[in-house]
Amino acid sequence: MDMYEISYFVARTNPVLTGLLLLSAEVYAIDRAVSRHIDSIDGWSRIFDVTFKVRGADLFEANKGHIDSMLSFLTGDYWDCHFEEISDIEWGTDNEGREDFSHISQVNLFSGGMDSLIGAIDYMEQNDDHHKLFLASHYDSFMGGPKSDQRKIVDKFSAQYPNKYIYLSPERITPGISKEKTCRSRSLMFLAIAILVAAYKSNKVVIPENGPVSLNFPLSPSRRAACSTRTTHPIFILMMRDLLSCWEIPVEINNPYEFKTKGEMVRECRNLNYLLRIVSLSNSCGKRGEHQLMKDNPYATHCGRCMPCMYRKAALVGYDDPTSYGFTMQTLFQQPRNHKINNDFYAMLNYLRTDLSDEYISKELVIMGLRKSNPHFSDYVDLVKRTRVELKYLLRNEATDDILTYAGLL
Repeated sequence: MDMYEISYFVARTNPVLTGLLLLSAEVYAIDRAVSRHIDSIDGWSRIFDVTFKVRGADLFEANKGHIDSMLSFLTGDYWDCHFEEISDIEWGTDNEGREDFSHISQVNLFSGGMDSLIGAIDYMEQNDDHHKLFLASHYDSFMGGPKSDQRKIVDKFSAQYPNKYIYLSPERITPGISKEKTCRSRSLMFLAIAILVAAYKSNKVVIPENGPVSLNFPLSPSRRAACSTRTTHPIFILMMRDLLSCWEIPVEINNPYEFKTKGEMVRECRNLNYLLRIVSLSNSCGKRGEHQLMKDNPYATHCGRCMPCMYRKAALVGYDDPTSYGFTMQTLFQQPRNHKINNDFYAMLNYLRTDLSDEYISKELVIMGLRKSNPHFSDYVDLVKRTRVELKYLLRNEATDDILTYAGLL
């Protein structure tokens, strides 16, 4: 992990946050090095018994059970963690004397996706040069796409919002071994970097992620639990907050879009016209590297078959969507059922053709781990319902009659 750019903050914050950063890098390396296909016990979950070298090992060991649970929830694996103190590390940096760091008022996770683009625009539209936004990011050296996305967007920010943000070169992660591509642990690295920077000045971390992706309500019972991503899930974020509280780290983590659909994020963007001008530079696709499978456009920036693509399409209905997609809905619909190419698409159609009562949605949320005593429980139920409406609107706008008939919309 190339930590040169953020080492300025390492030397000026609680050492336990350096430990968290090292832990996140080590977890990510393990996650990428061990294949679920080869080494899982059930086709998905793996068992890890690991001794981590971290700063502040005693504080980690004191919260071992919580950390085990947090990593297990995040990746869908079984973790048994142990911690040993690492020797002092000598940090070098070229960011000495950066007076603008003292003006950091908020740290945003910045992935290069449309949601992180909206989150950055919303903050910079409402704040002046003395309240700077720090864009926290990283990228995997085996997957260069996110770095390119981030750079293209930041280049546009330099003209629209000069002096309102700070963007250092994203932290480059080189796992060494690249066997597993699900990368469920990547969000821990995003958060560890953001928390480290926030602890220096702002104490505020914002996760700009639409509610449906964060919640990841299952399209079918078979898509529950381990097979569902939890990178920004409200339960995982709550677990991270609790860990910081145990360490007495006064950093707030918040997702202001937790109860908004992706379409609502677009419509309520503080500078919608600017967003639409540069939205093509962002990437929302979960399978962007599989160009060989893109039957309709092998040069597309988005596959057009994964759920993140469907949410993006739905969010941009009614606007001029400049995104290129590798599949049309009709091509997906015509493939054999349960094929690798169209399993997400048919899962979505089957999900939308089924009427879901509030009681059923509530039951699924409880199975996912949310408690009915949660003061926002009814908000999650309503979010699921509004998301379904948004996806149905997408189908009515784009799908052919045979697809609409299958989905029960015609």
